[in-house]
Amino acid sequence: MPKELTVTLTDTEYEILSKMTIVAGEDGEKLRNLFRYYVSTIPELRSSEYALKRAENKEELDAQLKLVWESYEDTDNPMEKWDEARLKRLYTLLLEINAIMKIGEDPFTPSNKFRGLFKMLLHDVATESKDMDEYSAACIATIQLLQSFSSGTLSKEDIRDCTILINEGWLFAYATAMKRAREFMKTKRKFPEIELRKPVMEQV
Repeated sequence: MPKELTVTLTDTEYEILSKMTIVAGEDGEKLRNLFRYYVSTIPELRSSEYALKRAENKEELDAQLKLVWESYEDTDNPMEKWDEARLKRLYTLLLEINAIMKIGEDPFTPSNKFRGLFKMLLHDVATESKDMDEYSAACIATIQLLQSFSSGTLSKEDIRDCTILINEGWLFAYATAMKRAREFMKTKRKFPEIELRKPVMEQV
C-alpha cells in the first residue's frame, strides 16, 4: 500500500532540489524520482531496484509467465519443436543484449553479469512469493532480466522463447538446486536428528 511522507526542506535545500535537472517532476514527485534514481545507481541496492520494478510491472510479468508456461502444455521441452533457424535467431538476440557469450569449447553460456543477477533475482522472487514454485520464480527472474538487458526492445514472443532457451539450457539447474534444498530442509524439520549421548568412559 502506498505511503505518504511529509518532508520539510530548508530554503536552500528546496532551491537545490528545484534546480536539479537529473530527474523530472515538481516538488514531491521530483523528490520521489530522485530517490528512484539513487536506488538505480547504487550497486548495493540493485536487488531493491528490481523489486521496485517487479511490483510496478506485476501484471505484465504474470502475463509473460503465462505465455511461457503455455508453451509447455503439450511438451516437456518446447525447444524440441524448434528448427535451427529459430534457435539461431534467438542465440543472436541473446548475444546482442549480452545475455549470453561464447567461451571455451561450449558454443554459448550465460554472461557472468546475467548469471549473477539471475541468482540474486531467483532468491528474491522465491522469497517474496512463498506460493510460487522454483521454476516459475526462475522464469520471472529471467523475464525481468531480458526486459532490462534489452531495454524493452524484445517482443513478448521473443522474451517467451529466450526465457525458455536460457532456462532450459542453463538456469533451470539453479531452480532445481533450490527445490532440492527446500525439500531437504522440510524433511530435516519434520524428522530432526536425534542426538545420541556418547557413553562416558569410566576411569579405572
